[in-house]
Parts: sequence; structure tokens; C-alpha cells
Amino acid sequence: MAEMVIPYPQLQKILERTCELAVIKPRAEEMMEIVEKKLADLFEVAYENAKAERSSTIKLRHIPITKGFRNSLNLFRAVIEDEKVQIEPIRKYVLRKIPGDIPLEEEVVNELPIIAGTLFVLVGRVIKALHPEIKNVYPEHIEEAKRVLDYTL
Repeated sequence: MAEMVIPYPQLQKILERTCELAVIKPRAEEMMEIVEKKLADLFEVAYENAKAERSSTIKLRHIPITKGFRNSLNLFRAVIEDEKVQIEPIRKYVLRKIPGDIPLEEEVVNELPIIAGTLFVLVGRVIKALHPEIKNVYPEHIEEAKRVLDYTL
């Protein structure tokens, strides 16, 4: 199972507030696996974009962040302030997970925790969009969200 980037109790509150979903720890760990994969996917594209520009660093503009992703970023940002989520451990964890041989600009490094946390929220929001009536997250919901995010992100 994946390591929990955000402490589980805080993650529970974040998903409750952003998606109106309840998640037990094993489901949160399954969601984390999707987050890690999508984070790698985002930075694979960012790396390709930086190389195409002949940039010596990966800039925020190289990361393919859509309008919907940006809306979820803002939602996550507001919730983590209320929940007092510690950002530095998330940043350190995410930096270990990002592949590539082009360095990240400081602005990108600073946004990494927000991007990673937003991916959690996106998994939850996809689940809620597919099943607006549910409260509890089950493995089949996570698998559906994974498929949707594989097609779209």
C-alpha cells in the first residue's frame, strides 16, 4: 500500500468537506496509489513540455493544469488552511516521487503539496460525480475514478 502523504485523520476531513465522502484508511491508501500515478503522469507531460521549449527547468506552465483542476486546487487550498495541514512533509514526499532530470523551479516546488492534495480531491470528486448518492467509498468506486482519471488526466 502507498504511504499516506496527508495524515489519515486530516484526509478524512478534507474528503468530507470537499466531496461529502467518508473513507476508511485502506480506501484512502488505494486513493493514494492513484494520486502517485497521476502525479507522475503530470510531471511526465511537464518534462516533455520543458524539453520542447528547451527550458532548463520545469515551470508551472509546463504542468498540464486544466480549469477544472485549478478549481479543485482552490478548493483544496481553502480546506487545508482550515484543517491546518502541514505542507512541508507533503513537499518532501512528493519531491522523492517525481521523476525526470530537469530541475523544478521554486514556484513548482512550492506548489507540489497543493497539486498532490488536489489529486486526492479530484479522485473524490470523480467518485461523487459518478455516484452522487453515496457517502462511503468502496473499492469499485476507486477503480471507476482511476479509469476516468486515466482517460482525462
